[in-house]
Amino acid sequence: MNYLIAKIKGARGQYFKVLSDADDVYSLPENLENRVAYDPAYKLEEDEWFIIDNFSDTEFFIEFLRNRFHSTDYSQIPTSDYSKIEYLCAYQDNQYFFQKISDSLLIQKKYVSFSQTPVFVQNEPIIIVNKVPDAIYDKNSDILFFRKLSTISSIFRGIASLYKEATQSETEQFLQNNFIQLEDGYEANKVKTANRKRIALAMDTLSTYSDEDRQSIFSYIKGYCEDLQYDESNSHFKLKSEDDLKKLLYGIEQRYYTTVLGGEKRLANSVLVLS
Repeated sequence: MNYLIAKIKGARGQYFKVLSDADDVYSLPENLENRVAYDPAYKLEEDEWFIIDNFSDTEFFIEFLRNRFHSTDYSQIPTSDYSKIEYLCAYQDNQYFFQKISDSLLIQKKYVSFSQTPVFVQNEPIIIVNKVPDAIYDKNSDILFFRKLSTISSIFRGIASLYKEATQSETEQFLQNNFIQLEDGYEANKVKTANRKRIALAMDTLSTYSDEDRQSIFSYIKGYCEDLQYDESNSHFKLKSEDDLKKLLYGIEQRYYTTVLGGEKRLANSVLVLS
């Protein structure tokens, strides 16, 4: 028997049983073998999944998953709480399928239920169950599968820290590096989310570089970003816009490369370290 559980919103939100059925609520995706250990620098292909191994050992693991599943532990959800559902979790063969419930997935309208005996229904709430879940936890292997970190951050509290965004203080600190000169009124307050995330990665990367490594990287960046101005006498890059900052950050992460055949210069959209 398969079970569908609902988590109600709130710090003390309870778990309730929605239904039990012999049929699966979600089908197990066939492409779970196409797995990549989570890396914020990597952009998934359409048929790939991020994974976190030994998920029960992480600080993001939720108590709901720790104990053995017993359907009798959950009361039937009151109809008055349908609008308060934060996420659904289907339990199927020791696997847990999670789906975040946004406002767009909770509908309350008049509709006709088409069947052998069509029924006209007024103002009964409908929850849309997606074909593919937002996350899957396999308890046997202790692996969490997911595709978008932002989607599951409200389910597994704190997991968003795996792809952190530089704070205002960290952004200011990065832009104060002696190899950077801000011009034309460009400043930390103008740095948007995408570049703040890149700064968080770049700060970690820079911390591993020696002075000699930094000089090599700066030469590498100049070789690929000819339109990114560099002051040779003062040894700094001139940043006037978000685009200038993005080019510098891509360079620090060594995203630029040249093809073996044809010598074409390219930018890697994402990075996956090969073992």
